[in-house]
Amino acid sequence: MAIPVPATMLAFDDTDSPDGMCTTYLTTLILEELPDLDLLGWPRLVRLNPNVPWKTRGNAAVCLPLGHGEGRGRPCGMLERGEVRWHKRGRPADPGELLERAAKVVSTHARFECHTTNPGLVASVRRPSPSLYWRAVRGIVRLEDAEAELSSAGACWRRFKSGRGVIGAAAAMAWRPRDRTWEVVAYRSPERFGTPRDISAESVVEMDRTTRWTFNNYDPENGHVAIAPGSPCPVLFGIRGDSPPELLRAKDKIRGEPPAKWLVYMSNQGTEDHIVSRRIGELAPGDSAKVRATVVAAPSTVPGGHVIVRLGDGAEVDAAFYEQSRGMRDAARQLMPGDEVVAYGSVRSSPRSLNVEKLHVLRLSPQVRKSANPACPACRKRMGSMGSAKGFRCKVCGARAPPEAAEYEEVRRSVGVGWYEPPVSSRRHLHKPLRRMSRGTFNKI
Repeated sequence: MAIPVPATMLAFDDTDSPDGMCTTYLTTLILEELPDLDLLGWPRLVRLNPNVPWKTRGNAAVCLPLGHGEGRGRPCGMLERGEVRWHKRGRPADPGELLERAAKVVSTHARFECHTTNPGLVASVRRPSPSLYWRAVRGIVRLEDAEAELSSAGACWRRFKSGRGVIGAAAAMAWRPRDRTWEVVAYRSPERFGTPRDISAESVVEMDRTTRWTFNNYDPENGHVAIAPGSPCPVLFGIRGDSPPELLRAKDKIRGEPPAKWLVYMSNQGTEDHIVSRRIGELAPGDSAKVRATVVAAPSTVPGGHVIVRLGDGAEVDAAFYEQSRGMRDAARQLMPGDEVVAYGSVRSSPRSLNVEKLHVLRLSPQVRKSANPACPACRKRMGSMGSAKGFRCKVCGARAPPEAAEYEEVRRSVGVGWYEPPVSSRRHLHKPLRRMSRGTFNKI
C-alpha cells in the first residue's frame, strides 16, 4: 500500500486552532483548488506524538500524493466539484508549482490569529527518511532537523509564522506504514459551523452493531457518540476501521445532518506506533511506553477516584489509572503485590508516573487471608492471638500454636488475566483498541 511512484507529495500541518478549522478540512479545500490534478494513492492522515505540549487537538498532519493519474481510479471521496478518485499509476506534478498553489489556500484559510497556529507546507517527489516519522511519533523533532531531512530529499517547503508545522508535514510525508487503518471523514456545510451537530445516536449504535471492521464508534459506558468531535470544527463525523469499502457503507448508515462532502484517508490511527518497550528505569517525561512489571504494593485510591499502583522491574514507578478509565481503573484496584502486568501509557514528569492507557494482566499471584484462628486440639475451642506474628494460645488450657497454624482462604478477586482498556471516549487516536486486536486479520481492502 505504498504511495505509487512517481508522485508528488504535498504535506501540511498546524493550520487549525482550538476554536475552529481542521487540517483535514484544509485537504478538501486544496483538492477543490486543484481540479487538474489527481490523487496517486490514498490521502494520508498521520497522527504524531500525542504528548507534545503545543498540539491543537489530535496532533494530525496530512499528506497527499498528487499528479496526473492514469485509468479510471477508485473512489475515495465526494467534494463540491464532484467525485474524488485515487489512481495506482500516473506522473508527478511539479513540486514548486504545487507548493505555490497550495500556499494560497493555506494563506486564505489557516487560523493565523491563533498564536499556537504555525502552519508548514511541504512538496516533494522524494520522501524524507522513515526515521523522521518514528522520531516524530515517539519524541520531539526540532524544526532545523526536519528541514535538514527535507533538504536531503530535495523538497521545497514554506513556513508560515514560526513554521513549526513543517515538522509534522515532513513526518507525515516520511510515514511508511507497517500497520494502517482508514477513516472516512464527513464535513459540515459552512453555514452550520459552530452549531450543534445533528447525529442520530441510534443510527451510530446500529452502525457499530452491524459493521465488523470499524472501531471506536460509540461509548456505551458514557452514552457518548464518539464519531462526532466536540470542537466547533468543520467535521461532522469520522468513522475509523480496517476496510475502506465497509467505511463507505457505514457512512451511509448515519442519520441526521447530511454531509456536505467527505473523504477517506489512510491513517496510522489505532496502530500504537507511539508506544515503545521500556524498562522502568529508562522512562523519561513525555515517553509513550509499555513496561512489563510486577505489582509491588497494594493499590491506593486518591482524591478524584484515581487509582495508583506501584510497579517494579528493579526500578519502580507509580502507574496512574484515572477515574475516566472506569472499568480499567476498577480492575487496577483489584491488583495485588506479586501480580505481573504490562502497562501501556505516557510518562508524566511531576509527579513522575505512568498514566496508563491500556493494561494487560499476565499473571495473578495467589492471595490468601486468615479466615479463622486455629482450634485447640485438646479443648476444640478457637485459640486467641498473642499479637502480630506471635502465634496463638488457648484461653482454656494454655496450649500454644505458631502463626502458620491459622486457617486461611483464597481471596477471590474480580480482576482476571487478560486485557483492559478505557471507554471509547477516553482513548487516544493512536490507541489500538481491543476490538481491533482481537480480529486477527486487518486491512480488508
